[in-house]
Amino acid sequence: MMIRSHLVLISAACALLAGGCGSGSGQKALRRGVAAYEAKNYPEAIASLTRASQRITDSADLYYYLGCAYLQQGEKDAAAAAFQAAFELNPRHGETLAGLGQLAYYTEELAKAQVFFRQALAADVAGDDARAGILNGLALTEAGLKRNDLARLSLLRALQANRLYAPAHYNLASLYLTAYDLREEALDQFELYVRIADKDDLYGEKARNHISRLRANIEQRKRAQERERRRDTAAATARLHEGVQAQSAKQIDRAIRCYRDALVADPLMFNAAWGLGILHKGQNRAADALDAFKQAADINPGHQDSHMEAAGLALQLRRYDEAERILDRAIARSPYNPVGADLMARIRHAQNRLPEARAYGEFYLSLLRADDKGRAAYEKWVGALPEK
Repeated sequence: MMIRSHLVLISAACALLAGGCGSGSGQKALRRGVAAYEAKNYPEAIASLTRASQRITDSADLYYYLGCAYLQQGEKDAAAAAFQAAFELNPRHGETLAGLGQLAYYTEELAKAQVFFRQALAADVAGDDARAGILNGLALTEAGLKRNDLARLSLLRALQANRLYAPAHYNLASLYLTAYDLREEALDQFELYVRIADKDDLYGEKARNHISRLRANIEQRKRAQERERRRDTAAATARLHEGVQAQSAKQIDRAIRCYRDALVADPLMFNAAWGLGILHKGQNRAADALDAFKQAADINPGHQDSHMEAAGLALQLRRYDEAERILDRAIARSPYNPVGADLMARIRHAQNRLPEARAYGEFYLSLLRADDKGRAAYEKWVGALPEK
């Protein structure tokens, strides 16, 4: 389950205390309301902010905060009225647009929520925390619409804005677990969440339960795999060395045989699998190279080049579903590797899933250097793709 509370609720205390006209009593009520809200005393926050609104009539931040307090109390109609008042005062108030998106999400008007969250991203927001919260809300909406690519990218962008934004880690873990069946990668995100979330966070216990179950499941699977594999490390190492010597002497067929023999002796001999992939690729044996690079990636899931080589070959062979599965794990382990984003954009384009291709292309551009030689041409390609 993803986090369904705290989608936005961005602190705007500095803006509130600095902005707005009104009498001294209005300002005092405003300060009391802000303090009560941040202390999670929502009834007092509502009372104080309502009093402040009778004196201060030009502060979108005030009405936004009042809407958040009502929302925390489950009073959706009152929250909607407060957010609407904030919107009328400032239609480009990003947090207010996100608050309206959150309301739409809670009432299961997902298409409407999606529009509000996207408008919020294009509007004015208080800072990186606010942007992370809005992207988190958009991700939940996309997930609700079964658009897992866009949900994943929104969460990764949220963590680009603020890598310590705990809800994004929890929601990314949930997405990896339920939509992608990536257990080790989900475990990593749950552990990050527990490490950085507040100790009394509502979802802390759920995350710890997930961690316990995932650790036990992963360990059980590893033990089962070890029992099934027979490893003769000494024989594998000897054949690997022979293969390296043969490869250096450009005796390609002999090197291939040696690497294969090494993998028979020890299926976890990474260098043999990688070397086999390189040789097959050099001989234009794309299918054989793909199998070898996939084996290398299974042996060492942290080796990004193995994933990227395998995905690129699967794309070349038009085995798009296979390329997608390879990249799902690669992106989960190294989300800000631009090669992965570019490859996934090309896969989605080949599948005629053009909005997703555009989303991955835009993400790729966010990771690319501003002075990259190919940037202009890539931007033109991405810009020609439909957003919807």
